[in-house]
Amino acid sequence: MPRAERQPLYYCHGFASAIPADWSESPKISAVAAFCRATGRDFRPQNVDYSEAERRCDEILDDIEADVERVVFCGASMGGWFSRILQLKLLEARPGLRVDAVVFNPAFNLAEFSHYLEGPQFNYVTGEHFEFTPDDGRALVQLEESVEYRAAAPFWVYVDRDDETINAEWSERFHSGFARFRAFPGGCHGFDHAREALEDYEPGCWNRGGQ
Repeated sequence: MPRAERQPLYYCHGFASAIPADWSESPKISAVAAFCRATGRDFRPQNVDYSEAERRCDEILDDIEADVERVVFCGASMGGWFSRILQLKLLEARPGLRVDAVVFNPAFNLAEFSHYLEGPQFNYVTGEHFEFTPDDGRALVQLEESVEYRAAAPFWVYVDRDDETINAEWSERFHSGFARFRAFPGGCHGFDHAREALEDYEPGCWNRGGQ
């Protein structure tokens, strides 16, 4: 089996978003795809309906082959939070496997903040209007509580200081002690530093494959 197929990278988008058909529409996703090409990983972007997060978690984990050597979960905003959940669930099911989570401007501590998601919502990629209910929020909190979120598992957290949605200082305090945390100056919630973050995660990655 080719090396790339044994080292998949799963990418999860944020809340009220989706994976665009044309990745060039998203510099962040394009950077992750380029990282996978440069490092020989199998890029597996995932669309996630966060009102069905537990079901999607099970589906993604079921997709991972038995003979993988290493798995990376990567995501932004709510997708960053979901990547951490996926990482911990996979490690619980398959102890000893190398599983990393590499996240950008992640959501966190949904027990405190999930209520901000409730109400009418608009998916800015698909154009779909939807309602996120209090029951949906409680389901996310239950999923978060089903894992030891602060466990000692390899976790890289990258944020932009000028994120207008998630406070970078709060994120730094929350993630202190169990994640490698790095904040970039400026930027926004869309995260402007994906290439720099991936270079920090895997130094020299852009020197491979002509990237």
